[in-house]
Amino acid sequence: MKLKTLREILFTTLKNLFIIYFILNHGNISGQNNETNNWIFGEYADLNFTEPSSPLSTQNSAMLATAGSASISDVDGNLLFYTNSEMVWDKNNNTMVNGSGLFGNVSADQNSIIVPISGINNLYYLFTIGAQGLFYSKIDTSLNNGLGEVIALNVPLLPALGVGKISAVHHADGESIWVTTTKLNEANEYTSFYTYKVLADGNIETPIINDNLFFKGVPEGIMKYSPNGEKLAITNILPTSINNHLFRFKFNPETGQLTNKVSILTTFEFFSVVSAYGIEFSNDSNRLYASLMKQGFINSSDNGNLAEDSLKNVLLYKYDVTSFTANASPSFLLHQQLGDLIPASLQLAKNGKIYRALSENENEGISFLGVIDSPNLSGPFSSYNHEDLNLQQKKSRLGLPNFIQSYFRTRILNENICNGEFIDYEIDTYAEITAAQWDFGDGNISNEITPNHAYDDAGNYEISVTITVNNREITTSKIINVYGVPNLLTNQELIQCDSDTDGISLFNLTDIKFKITDPSLNEELVFYESIEDAEENLNIIANYNSYTNIVQNQEIYVRVINANGCFSITSFTLNASFIDVINIPNFYSCENSDGIIGDESAVFNIADIRTEIELLLELTDATSLKFYPSLVDAQTTHNLIRTTLTSESTTIWIRLEANDASCGGIAPVNLIVNSTPIINLNDTYTFCGDSPIILYGDTTNDRLEWLDADGLVLSNSNQFSTSISGTYTHVAYIIENGLECYVSKTFTLIENEPPFFEDINVILDYDNNTISMRIGGNSDYEFSLDNLNFVGNSNNFTFNNLPSGTQTVYVRNITQCEATISKTFHLIGYPKFITPNNDGINDFWKIKGADENNLETIRIYDRYGKIIITLNQRNGYRWDGRINDILMPTTDYWFKVFFTDGQNTTGHFTVKN
Repeated sequence: MKLKTLREILFTTLKNLFIIYFILNHGNISGQNNETNNWIFGEYADLNFTEPSSPLSTQNSAMLATAGSASISDVDGNLLFYTNSEMVWDKNNNTMVNGSGLFGNVSADQNSIIVPISGINNLYYLFTIGAQGLFYSKIDTSLNNGLGEVIALNVPLLPALGVGKISAVHHADGESIWVTTTKLNEANEYTSFYTYKVLADGNIETPIINDNLFFKGVPEGIMKYSPNGEKLAITNILPTSINNHLFRFKFNPETGQLTNKVSILTTFEFFSVVSAYGIEFSNDSNRLYASLMKQGFINSSDNGNLAEDSLKNVLLYKYDVTSFTANASPSFLLHQQLGDLIPASLQLAKNGKIYRALSENENEGISFLGVIDSPNLSGPFSSYNHEDLNLQQKKSRLGLPNFIQSYFRTRILNENICNGEFIDYEIDTYAEITAAQWDFGDGNISNEITPNHAYDDAGNYEISVTITVNNREITTSKIINVYGVPNLLTNQELIQCDSDTDGISLFNLTDIKFKITDPSLNEELVFYESIEDAEENLNIIANYNSYTNIVQNQEIYVRVINANGCFSITSFTLNASFIDVINIPNFYSCENSDGIIGDESAVFNIADIRTEIELLLELTDATSLKFYPSLVDAQTTHNLIRTTLTSESTTIWIRLEANDASCGGIAPVNLIVNSTPIINLNDTYTFCGDSPIILYGDTTNDRLEWLDADGLVLSNSNQFSTSISGTYTHVAYIIENGLECYVSKTFTLIENEPPFFEDINVILDYDNNTISMRIGGNSDYEFSLDNLNFVGNSNNFTFNNLPSGTQTVYVRNITQCEATISKTFHLIGYPKFITPNNDGINDFWKIKGADENNLETIRIYDRYGKIIITLNQRNGYRWDGRINDILMPTTDYWFKVFFTDGQNTTGHFTVKN
């Protein structure tokens, strides 16, 4: 049996890959109407699809078709005739009687199509498109000894300019044929669609004209119906346009009406021009393939002209066309080639594959066709193979033969199934099926149109069916894979430990997998409380991984689904048994075992704990011991603790488990985090060289060690004293719960260095002076102006708001183990300018705060550095702005004060006249 819900048909990657491989290598081995059995195209090229998996070249074609062509075979697959739209050749490759001078165009991309008059044997319409419009000729293949004769030539159907493209599909009645072409309107702005209904008696009705679609098309390009007749796709060859390259429409095969125009993007790059040429639908009508070419970019700086790419860039794209919503066509790039290709036609064949014409240019073909092996599949799984089919000495050009698209619709719909699964087998085709003869490839046959069948054994089977449509037989076949169902053991029991004696406990139902199937298989388990639910896939147990049984020895039903979506059902019993396990002792670990002191957590070695408990309980190899963070986890086997656990003091749970996953007992285990020894030491200490430093360990510790840099124990006492600088380590031990834990601290002892003035900065501001200093040394220092009152506790300090005068700064070690150092500063005040105009205000320049006993001289300089006057005791260390009674000009002047102790101070001021 097979699952029916979305959840049940979610296949795994394994299945997908297998199915893809299988379809790519097998798929439909035959099918569709034999009218498409022979392809004539290109440079005298041909293909025969009698053996659909290996089409061969069997004809000596007489036709050179640079672009479009058409061919037709009889119901038995024998070639009747073919055309390039200007001439018709018979099955012997000779020009048919009256078969020349057709109004076609051998260079047109889609120039012809052949439509049988289904109600009259041996009569065919050959529709051609050329410069003069749409015409048809009538051919009777019974004449001329079965070689055929054109009995009506170039009958006008739509004689007009601007006619191009042609495609055909069956009417909804399954007998008539719709033939559609396009024509530019009189204003050459929009394109109308002309759809002609060819009746079974040969009458051609007045066309259905769809001219309200605002479709901007051109005669050049390709048009294709989908095999199911519900969609129409069309390309426009516009090598210099950004838009209007590829479209799709919704087609009504009953009325001939086109609706829902959707523009399909050919590129996602702004201003990029990617034109479309060949298109084709997959035979399930859900995928559209397009042959594209990147032409270049529209150059906005060159009046919007095309900047062509230096190399031809040909692309093969796939679009999802399952929806008719605008812009709902996600694309996938199947192939890209630079340099030596131009885009060409695509054509679906009776084997379900799509073939791609390959040509270097319009005049030079290639002796290969590309092949899309599985067009119905999504993404890359379509499997495009470039230059896959060898045409030998013959060559492909731009075109492939044009056929009635619904010929390719006939197919068996069923995909791969499960053995033992009864399903209805269906076939899709273009008309009503009046009879069917099925052969399932396992010795069973049926003459029902939609038979119901199941396979007893797994394997690959070729299904074939011959259906009767329009009083004619069509045979198609397909290879399907019948997958096996899971092989399950019955009468199994899931044993859980009961915390009391009521027979009710918590179960992880997935633990039964080890008992009923091979746990290494990629299988999904779905659980139910009744067989009816399991069979109908109803009332799935949602909490299957933490399920509490309702009654003692409850029976649970399970579907086991393999990677192929096939399933089997079995049942098992839930048994909750009370098993008394002896008390397990506590286990301890040091608080700093996790490398972090003070987080109250420790590392517990579960492997060591397991070994101790196994010895305590005398467990054998038949019983495994597992650890879980909670009772619920132990019951449901969730969150298994494996090798180590980092935790605060906590309680975990052990589960004794037999080899069959049955519970043999559950018990708590206490994990205790021991205290960490206490060490209160700094990283660094400094000491005076003439006295040792004394450090102390914490008295709450049980044992102490003081080590030198080489690890040598210097002392085990609480007090440690030394006068030798260096690196030392203190180790403290404490014994708790029978476990000794320790912690260590490495520290450095540094002998004090004599201080010195490393940097000094003096800012003179009359009576608001500042002295900043940084002291060199390896200690902290305090500072004073009177050698009595000290402030500060660092290696730098600033004195602010100092009055003018002589100031001495004193600096000493905070521990006072070094001599005090000092430095004297001459803080002078001076006017910033003078105005020597004898008004009694600012007439003289003179410094303030300097004891004349400490002064030597003061020199004043002009702006060029020339000494203009020297001030001393004789002139009272002041200047009136004059030299030799001549008033000096208004400008800036510089000064330098020389003190008797060798210090000097510089500055500048302004003389204003």
